[in-house]
This record gives sequence, C-alpha cells and structure tokens, in this order.
Amino acid sequence: MKGSIASGLIATMFLLVAAPAALAAPANDNFAEAQDLGSLLPQLLSSSNERATEEAGDPRSLSIPQHSVWFRWEAPGTEPVAIDTCHSEFATTLAVFTGSTLGSLEKVGEDTNTDGRYCSSASGVAFRATAGTVYSIMVAGNGFHFPEAPAPATEGTFELSLAPIPKPANDDFSNPVSIETSVTFWVGEEFRSYDAWSDGFTWNATKEPGEPDHAGDLGGASVWFRWTAPRSGPAEFGACDSPDILLGVYTGDAVDALTPVPLESRPMSCFVNFSATSGTTYRIAVDGKLDAETDLPAMATFGIHVSMQGSAPPAEEGKSQAAPQLDTVPPNTKLGGRFLKRKRIWLLRFHSNEPGSTFRCRLDKHRFRRCKSPLRLRHLKPGRHVLKVFAVDAAGNRDRSPAIAHLRVKRRRHRRGR
Repeated sequence: MKGSIASGLIATMFLLVAAPAALAAPANDNFAEAQDLGSLLPQLLSSSNERATEEAGDPRSLSIPQHSVWFRWEAPGTEPVAIDTCHSEFATTLAVFTGSTLGSLEKVGEDTNTDGRYCSSASGVAFRATAGTVYSIMVAGNGFHFPEAPAPATEGTFELSLAPIPKPANDDFSNPVSIETSVTFWVGEEFRSYDAWSDGFTWNATKEPGEPDHAGDLGGASVWFRWTAPRSGPAEFGACDSPDILLGVYTGDAVDALTPVPLESRPMSCFVNFSATSGTTYRIAVDGKLDAETDLPAMATFGIHVSMQGSAPPAEEGKSQAAPQLDTVPPNTKLGGRFLKRKRIWLLRFHSNEPGSTFRCRLDKHRFRRCKSPLRLRHLKPGRHVLKVFAVDAAGNRDRSPAIAHLRVKRRRHRRGR
C-alpha cells in the first residue's frame, strides 16, 4: 500500500516538473480584446503577433491571414488617412474594417504586403476617415507561397503606422513630376522599347481654377506629370490601379490654356493610346471620378506607365548614322548614416553616381525591396544588423556590389531605483 502511494507521488512530481509552461498569446489576439489606440493621429507603435491564434469567424482576405491580432482606432476628424505596416520583419496582411462585431465587419481596405513593399506617403491602406467612426485594424502574417518555395515567416514584430496623408507634391500643374524614359534595344539594336514609370497618389489632391475636366468628368483630385516623347509614333499610357482613375494628356504651358491630345481607349484594357511627336513635352493629368451621391472625387494610390515601341529611325539620305550607344555601365552606390540616440532611429542616406537611379534595400535576411533615401529604421532588436543597398540606373543596370552598412544596437539599460 505504501509502495503504491509512493509511486503515485513520484509520478505526480515527475508530471509537474516535465510539463512545459504554456506560452501566452498576445492580449489583442481576439477581435473583442482589440488594443485600443484611442483617437490620436499620427501614431507609430511597435507590436507583435507572435503566438497569436486564429479566431473562429476571422475575415478571410486575398491572402490567408495567419496569427492575426487586432487594434481599434476612432477617427478624430474627416480626412484621408494611411495605415501601414511597411517597416515589418515579415510579410503582413493588413486590413481595416468598420463594424462592432466580428460577424458584421465591412472592409474599408486591405494591403497584402507580399513582396516587402517600400513605404510611401500613401502606402498600406489609404482611405477617407470619417470623424467619430471606429475602425478595426487586423494585422496578420501573409502565408502565401508557391508549392516549391519554402513557407514564409508569418509572425514576428511589426510597426503599425497611422498618419494623415499629405497633399501630393505634384498637386499643382506648375509642379509636375517628370517621368524619365529608359530605352531597351532588341534584335541587333533594330527594335527599341521606350518605357517610363512613376508612382503617385491623388489622396488629398485638389483641382485648380481653370483646369479642364479630364476624360469629360468633373473629377476634383488631380495630380500632374510631365513626359517628353523620345520619338514620333503611337504611345501607350495607363495608371491601372483603380477603376475610377481619369486620364488626360495635353500640350501647353498654363493650366487654363491647355490643348487636349486625342486619346483612344483600348478594349478590355486600362491603357489609352495617342500619337506622340518626338521632342514634344506632354502634360499628363491623373484624376478621380466624381461620385454623384457624395459629390466627392475618387482617390487612389497608383503606378503610371508610358511606353513606345518601334524600329530604329533610318539614317538620313546621304548621311551616315552613328549606332546608338547602349548604356551597359552599372551605377555606383554610396551609403552612409547615423544613429539618433534619443529617438533610437537609424537614419541612412544613399545615392548613386547616375541621376534618375532607383534603389533596393535589404535588412539582414529579408528580401530586397524598393526604398528611398533617407531610410529610417526604427525599433531594431538589440544585436548586429546588416543593411545592403544597390542602385538601378535608368537603363536598368544594377550595381552588382551593394553598399553595406553594419549596424549595432545595444540593449537599453534600465536604471534601478534607489
């Protein structure tokens, strides 16, 4: 009898010692326990979805969210706002909703950050916030991957940013963004492709007095670009990120004295065509359709693309024509920076020896993504980190030797009270 009791005690003690402590999920793991962000704007906070679980009834999105956590924010005013997680250590799915229960949510917007998008003034989920409205924000890991590829990380730390969207720098006709053209040669340099890209947004944009109605719509949130045709012939132009975008192409030097260029829409396409003249500078407007019910123009974040294709121009009769020089020289990338101790932010600046270059950045083992200088890195974990940056010139040449910065973050010391 005594032996049985002793054996039972030993077994019980063994079980108590061997059982591991359960790791707690985040306090805001479920919708009902969303972290209250109040009504402040702007906000920037570091958070984590480590050990978060899936809740029955979690909304499904374009990607399958994993390890979702929730936040709740009340808009202090009626204005365009951007919410993003663009400084995160893993690819996230970010979604914003209205509604008081999990089963009654209505989606305001979503961003599936599958490719490590770079940050901009209107990245993430951009929308018109309404004063007094409570918005529910879900952040989760994006588990999408191809079968032959390894599964991505879907949990870790992320940075949640809420901020009003500033007025676009190219809101006025007098301050357009120039779209630079790059040239690609094919088939013994007998065939050329001319392409130009730029990013932009119409959030918080306005319409100027005397400005024409683009595509025959009143609109009301236009931004401007400038492009010079590298050759004569058919040109293709589009900004396809939103079905409510209006496009206008003009010649002229004053917003109230523009000559519209006839545009031809392509069936089943968001692109339009027009006939370009070599050396002519065209003014391109991107606007949003006016909503008859709200009397407000649609606003969007977009990418703009202008392209031309054709054979190389023939030599003039009686004159020899020099072969075009193809740019094959890669750019050179320079990188420098410093640590802002009080704000605990790394401020990195980089540049290229070739004007018009774009940049790609990679922190530690994350993938390269587009980035802009200056780059601010916040809330890095204590330890050593490596940032690599390379430039891509207008001809598409890539710096094969990225500039490298070795960053060291010391663990903060907390003073003990006496």
